[in-house]
Amino acid sequence: MLKNQLLVLIVTIPAILVLLLTGVYFVVNSNTSNVANGMMGGTSSNNGSIAFVLIAIAIIVTFALVLYFVLSKGEKTQRAKTNTQINVNSEKSEINISNRYELRGNQADDSKPFDVFLCYKKSSGKDYADHLKAGLEELGLHTFEDCRDIPQTVDTDDGWACVRDKALEESKYFVLIMTQGFELSSEVINEIRMARKLANKTFVFFRYRSMGRKIVVNLGDEVLDIGTMEQVSFESKEELLRLASNILLKTKA
Repeated sequence: MLKNQLLVLIVTIPAILVLLLTGVYFVVNSNTSNVANGMMGGTSSNNGSIAFVLIAIAIIVTFALVLYFVLSKGEKTQRAKTNTQINVNSEKSEINISNRYELRGNQADDSKPFDVFLCYKKSSGKDYADHLKAGLEELGLHTFEDCRDIPQTVDTDDGWACVRDKALEESKYFVLIMTQGFELSSEVINEIRMARKLANKTFVFFRYRSMGRKIVVNLGDEVLDIGTMEQVSFESKEELLRLASNILLKTKA
């Protein structure tokens, strides 16, 4: 569209200028002839008529050019509005489809009890927990990770705790990912304390390899000496997944 408009300008503007200049020339020439020689009135009249016609043509062409650009601008604006509306409708459709799939996924997860509960410190253990959850889910072990399995619609502390507590109660395996500073997290301590009060809970302790084996956690009502318990050390998230899958699948069988 822009190329067509430039082409029109390149062709019509010089033509308009030529017509106007030619018309002016005939007007000036006609007036000069009348002053110089009164006997040339017929010729001057012809020149005046030609000038009038040329100027009229120039005005008509100019009007047509202006009208063309006005209509082109209106068409372009309408096309832009139409494209914008199409994009908005498309985005709304994609959002609706995404929401429907997310809702179905949440409903499916809600109906299936969790097998594994992941306990970890957010600042140092989230990457390990994310990778571990994804891998265990692929192996058929429904794994709870609070930041992924608590619905976004839960916006209160009590609602959040209710979902967490339900997952903790129904899960068979309590997996503690011990990373730097985990024993200082009040949330981790609370989850360990609640898990120890539940029956039929299998505890699996994974320790980041650079940490010392002697780990003591103050749970408030008791002191848990993890150093005396069986631990599995890991270095990377890939190694953690490999070790956890071997232990949990073997225990499950």
